[in-house]
Amino acid sequence: MSVREVIVQKIPEIFKPSLQMFFKKVIFLKRALRRNPIKEIKIKRLQEKLLRENYSSGTKKLIIFLTPGHDIVNGGILSISSIYEETKKLMSIHKSEVIMCTIPGDPPLLRYTKFNNQIYIYGFPQVLSYFRNIEKIVIHIPEYVISRFLRKISREYKVKLAKIKDVHFNIMLQNIELLPENVKEYISEFKKLGKVTCTTAHEQYSTSEMRKKLGIPLHNLSVYISPEQYDRKSYAEKENLIIVSPDNHPEKMGILGLIHKQLPQLRIQIVKNLPYEEYKKLISRAKWALTFGEGLDGYFIETIFSGGVSYAVYNSEFFMDDFKLLRTVYDNYEMLAKKICFDIKELDNEKAYTEYQNEQYTLCSKYYDYRKYVKNLELFYRGEYTYE
Repeated sequence: MSVREVIVQKIPEIFKPSLQMFFKKVIFLKRALRRNPIKEIKIKRLQEKLLRENYSSGTKKLIIFLTPGHDIVNGGILSISSIYEETKKLMSIHKSEVIMCTIPGDPPLLRYTKFNNQIYIYGFPQVLSYFRNIEKIVIHIPEYVISRFLRKISREYKVKLAKIKDVHFNIMLQNIELLPENVKEYISEFKKLGKVTCTTAHEQYSTSEMRKKLGIPLHNLSVYISPEQYDRKSYAEKENLIIVSPDNHPEKMGILGLIHKQLPQLRIQIVKNLPYEEYKKLISRAKWALTFGEGLDGYFIETIFSGGVSYAVYNSEFFMDDFKLLRTVYDNYEMLAKKICFDIKELDNEKAYTEYQNEQYTLCSKYYDYRKYVKNLELFYRGEYTYE
């Protein structure tokens, strides 16, 4: 068990959210200290060259996606990249150039290398300086950096935005737990600069209540995940392997120790530092997946679409009500620890496994449809929001 996990396990529940945020800030600072000024200068020069080669400085309509400036792969980055790619295909609707920028304050990054893509990334100030004739701009901002964005953009760039006729900020709400508690205060600041909307990744918080809470138009977008994108293997093709999400949780080491003790032949692999394509190969081989994240996440859904069986604790912020009926979605971690080994043993035969896997697959397919996701994105650019 890591020092971090020991600390989290021993403190009272009330302090855990603050401690998790502290650890995120420590990680951010450690990354900042590793920055290489010479490398960053080279990246910025190459970005300026690519800007000139690929975009006209006289562009009048622009859509910007803000993304982390660290060469990693996670669900949020994959989601932003997918929305970016699909947005480019909708140029006949929005009639805008589309570009991806690092979040202000993050180091410069030319492109992500941990998954297949052809996306070049630029600096936000760099882009605002290059495009001098913008009349309409849409800026997509991940929910967890809206406060940092407002802190980091200088008065100079606020003045530049103020000169643009049509400014539209869209908050990409991909994880409800990362939305700041005082979000309405930040939304008020954004409203001083332009129009504000919110797009959501999960149906569970795509509601009229959420629209009222935020006080801005809200549109359900869903995510890029869809059954046809995965190699769905049968029970006979699977390995005796359970993949585990890398999320930190105070019960994690205890539960994994219990699984190892009761099911010694079952190989346990925590997913870490894998390129996305290798990760997809891994989940296609695995019989089982256990997530310690938000529950209805990529580890859960993508494993199911790859023919596996997934285990999680029910989280009302993400799961729809009908997921409560799944035998491997537990009420809490105490129940998960009590039942998971028994359920693995019970399901570890072709008949039971196939029947239950089909049940999970059918339920997930009900909510994850790529065509619907693309249509929702089209509706967003037409201004036809789920909740005005």
